[in-house]
Amino acid sequence: MLAIKSGRLASIKPAGPPTWDSPLATLMIRMLYHQHQPFNHPTSSSSRISNCRAYHLAVKSSPDSTPLRRQLLSEPRPTKHRQAPQSRQGPQSSPAPHIPPLAITSFLSPPGSEKHPNPYETIADSLHDGAFKAAESEVELSLSLPAEFDPDAGNKIMQEACATHNILRIWTTYSRLKAQWNSMDIPPLNFTLYFRIMYRFKGADTATATQWARSVYEDMKQYRRPSIGMANLILDLMLRFENFNTAVDYFNSDIATFNLKPSTRSYNLMIRGHCSRGRLNDAEKIYIDMRTGSLSARADVATYSTLMSEYRRRGMQDRADKVLDEMLSDNVKPNMFIFNSVIKRLVKEKDYRGARRVMTLMKRSFRSPDAVTYSTLIDGYAKDGNEDAIASIQTEMALNKIYPNAKTITSTIQVFASSSLDKDIDRSLEAVLSSLAPGEMNDYTFGVLMNVYGKRKDITAAMGIYDHMVSTGREVNHAIACSLLDGYVRANEVPTANKIFHEHFTMRGIRPPNAWAYSIMITGCCKLGNLVDALHYYHEMNSFRIEPDATICSRLIQLYLEHHQPDAARQMMLLMRNSKLDISVHTYTMLIDYMSSIKDVQKALRYYQEMLAAGVRPDAHCYTVLINAHIRGGDYAACDDTYRQMLIDGVRPTLETFTSLLHVHSFRGNAEKVKEYWGAMTGMGLQPDLKAFTVLMQTYSLTSNVEMTEFIFKEIRNKEIVPDTIALTTLISSYKDLPRLNVARIDEITSLMEELELDPTPHYFEVLMDAFGQHNLPDRVIKTWRQAERLPKQQHWIPTTSNILHAIEACRDRGYIDTLHSVWRAATTASVPARQYGAVVQSPASHRTMLTPAPEVFTAYLNALLTHNRFSEIKTLLNDECWTMRLTPRTEDFELLFTGLAQYEFLQAELESIRQIVVERWPSVKPVVEQIILSTRRI
Repeated sequence: MLAIKSGRLASIKPAGPPTWDSPLATLMIRMLYHQHQPFNHPTSSSSRISNCRAYHLAVKSSPDSTPLRRQLLSEPRPTKHRQAPQSRQGPQSSPAPHIPPLAITSFLSPPGSEKHPNPYETIADSLHDGAFKAAESEVELSLSLPAEFDPDAGNKIMQEACATHNILRIWTTYSRLKAQWNSMDIPPLNFTLYFRIMYRFKGADTATATQWARSVYEDMKQYRRPSIGMANLILDLMLRFENFNTAVDYFNSDIATFNLKPSTRSYNLMIRGHCSRGRLNDAEKIYIDMRTGSLSARADVATYSTLMSEYRRRGMQDRADKVLDEMLSDNVKPNMFIFNSVIKRLVKEKDYRGARRVMTLMKRSFRSPDAVTYSTLIDGYAKDGNEDAIASIQTEMALNKIYPNAKTITSTIQVFASSSLDKDIDRSLEAVLSSLAPGEMNDYTFGVLMNVYGKRKDITAAMGIYDHMVSTGREVNHAIACSLLDGYVRANEVPTANKIFHEHFTMRGIRPPNAWAYSIMITGCCKLGNLVDALHYYHEMNSFRIEPDATICSRLIQLYLEHHQPDAARQMMLLMRNSKLDISVHTYTMLIDYMSSIKDVQKALRYYQEMLAAGVRPDAHCYTVLINAHIRGGDYAACDDTYRQMLIDGVRPTLETFTSLLHVHSFRGNAEKVKEYWGAMTGMGLQPDLKAFTVLMQTYSLTSNVEMTEFIFKEIRNKEIVPDTIALTTLISSYKDLPRLNVARIDEITSLMEELELDPTPHYFEVLMDAFGQHNLPDRVIKTWRQAERLPKQQHWIPTTSNILHAIEACRDRGYIDTLHSVWRAATTASVPARQYGAVVQSPASHRTMLTPAPEVFTAYLNALLTHNRFSEIKTLLNDECWTMRLTPRTEDFELLFTGLAQYEFLQAELESIRQIVVERWPSVKPVVEQIILSTRRI
């Protein structure tokens, strides 16, 4: 469809009766939405965002409140990412205290004005202990047990606790009841309720809940005989969170004690446990015993499916196919999951005929291909760009009355996306919308559209969806709001994202349920280098007690380093460590690079050692930064050691790594090492870029090997690499020290710069001036100097001492006094705090920042003034400027000056006046001056 703009969404109407039923179409959108979820961001529920008051009520009264569960169940399985349950509105009898909506000044006020007192507070420390005790006491207050009650009272209270799905409440209630049983000798719970309690703990899927379930199970065994189903439940939990042998021994002990008969599920759990721990041989032994009848239980569909999944995970496709054949020979009918898994594998291998054969076998097993089957085929054809095959499958689906799902639609859109046909993508989206009945567009529908347009940076269409939802009275949930913010940040419209965040969250008094929105906004602040706003978002998270994730902390560390606040960055590292957040290699690399850039190489190496001690493995970029740190520290031998360590660790060097190594050995003039690393680079299949070629050119330029430098430059042109100013400057530099300067070739290079519209750099003028000055070309030196003076001020061109000397000599030779004065100003006036050839001194009289030039520069300037009889300027130089610069001329300067004056009788007046200035300013040199004048007159 055409991109949905503001107001356009409301005008979309279905053309005729819907071709797909609305629930299935909604499911398509939902699955498409999950495919577009941002990596490492929590998945928001479909519930709409409530206001702050409703949120606090939900936290206080809801039995399955998400923040409470996150605090109490802090050990989720790392392989599962479950959607947070929706918070339900609690009773209105005890309203929470009113929280005034936040104003714009709450996150745009000056630093230090935030309500949160400590920006470096460890969030985990402020939540876990106190929140756990508060929640537990709250549950205890809500649980009031009578002093005397009948056995059914305990069952009733326990049933009410189980109905809440809040495992903390279940455990606390059970513990209180258990205390009553122990003191009053009251009979325990019934069997069904015991099973229900342990089933609730199993649903939590944490180590803590497993310990609670075992405790309840042990209590139950004192009064009730467990069933094999209950034993399987405990076995399942123990296999997930405890030692495998311990779990099996515990299970076998109960089997023997209570004379239970292991079921097929019992052995399936053991097979799964063996597979998860890499014990494939042990899993196969149980499987063989189940097939051969050595065990009482026979293999079922789950048995074969578990082994086939493990074989596929290990890439053992032949074994997986053999298990499928054994399954068919055992007259066990595969389920749709097995059929679809085989089809998916064949499609991945581009074996579409094999996939069709499996579909035929599926039909013989009295199973019809479903939407997942067809979606898998469409996905394979979509990756190949085969639109005709996709159209054929869609026709077959229509004939079989199989409605498309979200994966089908997504794969179809991928076909157009691979061709970069945005209009076709829009038309496909419009077809999905048109298939929905009026009023059936739910939050998932809007969420998918918002996410797709956000990823495509089509912020106009994304904002149109947002405006439509607001105008029709729909509340925008957290996922949709974050997708909109993410779209604006991706499109570099960070100020607009900031405004939307304020209008959607702050002005409405809505508290974001997690760190997703803050992570997006802090990322946007990082793009702009805006530390102040990033800190305000971070402090607002603290005030809401939302835990920052590793991405947020890493972004803040990056901003601290950009603003030269390494101590604050270190504090953020400590926060991450105290909060048990993973510190990535990227974060350590930023710190190593920054410390080496400010010449604190020792601290950079300490961060590197700290990274190794934390078990973080360096990557290629980290090693490259470490090599650069060694270069800055002057430890060139350590660069080669770091490279060897990379190879030992199995880390493949990148082009940047080799470029740094080439640079250090080129700088040292070690051509053999440069050739060695160049050969290693090309041997690894890395194609050198312009920077690598330039470093190679510098190697031969330092030895004035023009032939090799020109050969490398020719290679650059042959590979159609556009040279930059640095490469051309390097080429000019190779001609600089030749006995005879090839002016024509240098003119060709400068013409090429103009042709490529390259901006000259200060180094370019430095090289040109040295080249022309060394070969006594004063006119070209003057011309180059005047061109350099027209450089933008932000480039801060600081001519070297050799540049100054060549320019002064050219002005003396050609008599360009105005240019001579500009050269002297450049040599003695500071535009930056320090210059490489002199010290900075402040002039209290003129408020000029003056430099003390190099002695040879002063001598050359004095000689130029004397050559052109600029006596008044010589007097000013000696009487005022020398005092301002705190400079004392050398003996050779006095010899030059007074020898030139004393040899001409008509300069007697100038000689006397200058001698008087010198004697008054530097009385100690009077004998030297008198001797010079006397000796000159004798000659």
